[in-house]
Amino acid sequence: MDSIINLEEYFDLVGSEESKLRRYQACLQEFERLNYDDPFIRQIRNEVVSLERKLKLSLN
Repeated sequence: MDSIINLEEYFDLVGSEESKLRRYQACLQEFERLNYDDPFIRQIRNEVVSLERKLKLSLN
């Protein structure tokens, strides 16, 4: 499996909320493609929802 983040992102995982959201969404897409689910994946899904809400509020 190819990495969905580059080396710079790997060492700087803090990043902006937008970049975190894109990274999480890419992870979830890959896990869905693999038909894989576990508690960690569900935690990522919850974090995506939280980030989407936060970003939506910041745009208003």
